[in-house]
Amino acid sequence: MKREAALALALAGTLATPFIPASTGPVPVAGAEPAFATPTTLDRIGRILVPVTLNGLGPFRMLVDTGANRTTITTDVARRLGLDPAAAPTVVLNGVTGSATVPAVTIERMRAGDLVLDDQQVPVVESHLISGADGILGIAGLRDQRLIVDFRRDLVTISRSRFAHADELRIRADRVVGGLLGAHVRIGRVRALAVIDTGAQKTLGNRALQDALRADAHAQATVYGTTEATMIGEVAAAPDITMDSTVFRHVVVTFGDFHIFDVWELADTPALIIGMDVLGAMDTFSIDFRLAEIHVRS
Repeated sequence: MKREAALALALAGTLATPFIPASTGPVPVAGAEPAFATPTTLDRIGRILVPVTLNGLGPFRMLVDTGANRTTITTDVARRLGLDPAAAPTVVLNGVTGSATVPAVTIERMRAGDLVLDDQQVPVVESHLISGADGILGIAGLRDQRLIVDFRRDLVTISRSRFAHADELRIRADRVVGGLLGAHVRIGRVRALAVIDTGAQKTLGNRALQDALRADAHAQATVYGTTEATMIGEVAAAPDITMDSTVFRHVVVTFGDFHIFDVWELADTPALIIGMDVLGAMDTFSIDFRLAEIHVRS
């Protein structure tokens, strides 16, 4: 059964104050607030949520998504900010399962602790597509920061880039489309590219990977994204996934012709999205965007 556990949020070294749930209307906030996560079983399958102020109002609970290079808010949040999506220009929003044309409003200032983003054009989606969160904080485009998620200490940190600790395993990564970081992995005997995605609950693979692994599905699963489109994926057990010296065992992958692999130009080569079902099993993982490295401690 899912339970919601409070996390302390340290952004650029600033310790957060006790969390105050967002009210039905926005209220001024002075400073950082704690983050929230929703761990479930021992696998810690869930989402990483942090409080973010928008135009000085909030806090709004935003899903931290390392697989997204732009931030998204819900229609409810737009209304609470006094913004009118109906009068806003439109953009094409790409999600895991499809694309949609949606309105995009301008947020003058977005703040999560000491992380500040100004003049952001933010797509607006219906609230049910983000399921309980106020929006998605897309951080794939960060350049000089390091995201640290420490499940053992219940701590989320965004700080300046630094080298890994001696007890952390370092995984080299490359920049791919949209500023994403992709790690070169070996799945059994198959080489593939893996995108670390904190916005994905489950690990997903493309058809090229399924074909290369000759993975026979034992079940089907419905996959949802940030658009109304859904897809049926085929679920299969994967061989050991090796990233440098780090090995992930007993990983279950949902395979499909997912739209996002086309967007990332990864449809024709074996690739997968590492979701929170794998990431949440670690004690700590971090992504250093400046060094293009992933650090893990288990």
